[in-house]
Amino acid sequence: MKKIIITLLALAAPWASFAQQQPQYTQNQFNSNLMINPAYAGSSDCSSIGLRYRDQWAGLKGAPTTVSFIGEVKLLERLYGGICINYDKIGINRTFDINGNIAYQLKVSDKGTLALGLKLAGEFIKSDFGSLVNISPSDPLYHTNQNVTIPFVGTGVLYHTDRFYVGASAPNLVSFGNVAMRSKIIAPHYDGYGGLRITLPNEFELRPAMLVKYQPKAPIEFDFASDIWFKQLIGVGLAYRTGDAVNCMLKIRYQAYYFGYSYDIPVSGLRSFNYGSHEVFLGIDFPKNKDANKNIRYF
Repeated sequence: MKKIIITLLALAAPWASFAQQQPQYTQNQFNSNLMINPAYAGSSDCSSIGLRYRDQWAGLKGAPTTVSFIGEVKLLERLYGGICINYDKIGINRTFDINGNIAYQLKVSDKGTLALGLKLAGEFIKSDFGSLVNISPSDPLYHTNQNVTIPFVGTGVLYHTDRFYVGASAPNLVSFGNVAMRSKIIAPHYDGYGGLRITLPNEFELRPAMLVKYQPKAPIEFDFASDIWFKQLIGVGLAYRTGDAVNCMLKIRYQAYYFGYSYDIPVSGLRSFNYGSHEVFLGIDFPKNKDANKNIRYF
């Protein structure tokens, strides 16, 4: 049975464009919002870098693994830039993409900021069709487009205060590449998300959040998460991704440095064929002054 699952995963990889194409993350509140929303750049008003590694469905051959680099910097007054570099491996596909993000922030009240973002990106896909077995030699799909380059454009909007945020984005809104007759290789994706910071007694803080992911040719997906933090130094949390996994999270923040680890317990039909998913995140903020370290990145 495991061989059947592996074979189906490999065969499905070339058609990932008709499902959720974006790399999947559990720690969405820990700086990965720049990956889904270009308007996130500069939301903490400081430069930062981050590195993430995700091993999804550990123990299942051909399952996704993703490595990502994230960076953001202030360019001009109210204007911020961000970059995301991702390497994603699933089945016979190897995908490398570079995302450049621009965000313009507008102060709309004493406490609230509205940001508008634009993403310009390129995706480079290499498919090893020669590794497939039991396919028809006459099928042209498995002998063409082994190396594909696709530029695409995304956009987003984000409103936030120091206690609340809500955003919406279309990170893969328009692409400029085709993979076969009448088949777009990059399909539009739509995301909506929001969260709160709730002060509790004894220096505890609760941070609930929700992320909704929609792609017209895949089921709609909800991520529900909640962290509880102590003294803004250490947080533990639980999350649930519909139809996929229950997630346990540990997060640590010391001054400008932050670390996150999560373990996903699968609840889907693949739960008998893998050992869950692991995700590690490391990040550094570069605040303009020492007091900025107190304003922990919270979304």
